[in-house]
Amino acid sequence: MADYVQISAQISEAARDRLDEYARETGMKKSRLVEDAIMAHLDVLDATPGEFMIPANVQVDAESWDRVLAGIEQSAEPTPALRELMQRHAVAD
Repeated sequence: MADYVQISAQISEAARDRLDEYARETGMKKSRLVEDAIMAHLDVLDATPGEFMIPANVQVDAESWDRVLAGIEQSAEPTPALRELMQRHAVAD
């Protein structure tokens, strides 16, 4: 039999509510759901090359944020490549 250890984690109320609801509906123990989720997540991380990993959160400094906002606020004409891409997509639908 496998050895078990207890862990502690802070999660959102929404996540806890979903976990509780799923456990009630399926009869699965919450510890099993959590372990299965962790193992599945780690399996995906192991199988995915690092260059394809996209961070869930990106932090930028104030100067970078100002450049992002300026880029959004500029109204530029679409490039020929963008026009071609959009035309191909419209035809595919």
